[in-house]
Amino acid sequence: MVRRNQSKKQAEALARRLAARKRQRNRRILVSAAVGALLIGAIAFAVTRPGPAEVSGVQSFADQGRSHIDPAAPTPSYDSDPATSGPHSAQSAACGIYRQEIPTVVQLHDLEHGVVMLQYSPDIDPSERDALETFGRDEGSHIIVAPRSGMDEPIVLTAWTKRLGLQTGDHAALKSFYDRYAGNGPERGVPCPNQVDEAA
Repeated sequence: MVRRNQSKKQAEALARRLAARKRQRNRRILVSAAVGALLIGAIAFAVTRPGPAEVSGVQSFADQGRSHIDPAAPTPSYDSDPATSGPHSAQSAACGIYRQEIPTVVQLHDLEHGVVMLQYSPDIDPSERDALETFGRDEGSHIIVAPRSGMDEPIVLTAWTKRLGLQTGDHAALKSFYDRYAGNGPERGVPCPNQVDEAA
């Protein structure tokens, strides 16, 4: 009788251990399946997520190089105005809002770092200029807003090898261009938080 009780207890203990192992195994399978599903979902999202939208009206230019020039050298000829690539100054401008023109050779160094130049004709309506400056402040980095004389359009955005001319400060176009090209110069990764605000 004692043996039978002992055998019964051993059998019950064995059954409990087997049941516990089965629950633990099922839990591991469930956790592994959940982690696998999350991983597959993350990969699918990363692969199918759309990049920044193409911006209508953007002109693309050949890369004219990235060499530095002597400050006393004459300004080189470029294939666009404002220039979008080419020989430039070793000096860059701090990002932010300017009320004076930025020399072309300096702008190009900023474009090389992934900065977007947002330039406007000096005779633009002051309220339009203020709206462009507000846009630059709101973006907060990798943007320079400044006047520029002699442009074909009242407002021009440039990035490395890219140019978009606008008749008005269309916020959607400004935002699309900025989102697509800010931070994408050949020397990307150089920080450029807004440090200048000549309009404040």
